[in-house]
Amino acid sequence: MSFGRLKLIAVVALSLAVTGCGGGPVDTKVSVPASAISANVKKTLEEFEKSGKLGSGITGLESDINGIASEDSAKGEALKKLYRELQGLSKPDEIKAKAKEMLGKL
Repeated sequence: MSFGRLKLIAVVALSLAVTGCGGGPVDTKVSVPASAISANVKKTLEEFEKSGKLGSGITGLESDINGIASEDSAKGEALKKLYRELQGLSKPDEIKAKAKEMLGKL
């Protein structure tokens, strides 16, 4: 194989590697049904009510509540207020009571 051909192959291979074969990433928005979001919130709050401990579920709870707020702003705002109160609690009985209160707002 000649040196000229080798250079041509290298240039073609390099250009394919740099540009890739696709058109790039595509941003698609996936909407989650409100019923699925409410089910997630309910499950998390039931765990808090049962255990009296704020587990790792607290991190996703705010996002789920924001999802509820996008569908029903009044319910979302009420849940956001209670969520902020829940975050500041540390006593198991208080956590259980606040989780139960939030379940009542769903």
